[in-house]
Amino acid sequence: MDAELQKKIDVVVGLSRLAGGTLILIGSILVFIFVQAALDPNAVIEINGVPTKDERSKIIAAMFSGLFPIIGVFLSFVPSKYLDKWVAKIIISLS
Repeated sequence: MDAELQKKIDVVVGLSRLAGGTLILIGSILVFIFVQAALDPNAVIEINGVPTKDERSKIIAAMFSGLFPIIGVFLSFVPSKYLDKWVAKIIISLS
């Protein structure tokens, strides 16, 4: 692997780790908010601009927002050897 490709890989891996940390933080806040909304029968959330008190919709919103911290944990804590290989394949295929 040449030095230029390794620099690109290091930059992308570093940005992936930063994005993972951001997803963990923002996703955790979203999960907290939507779980509170799901537990409160009087809470209103908007879906496609329409306010609703439907409990099923609030639970689905909490489950969907739960994906963000999970993806963030993966990006932040996956071993570098796997992430390096994956990023190298993507960079080579885009070049």
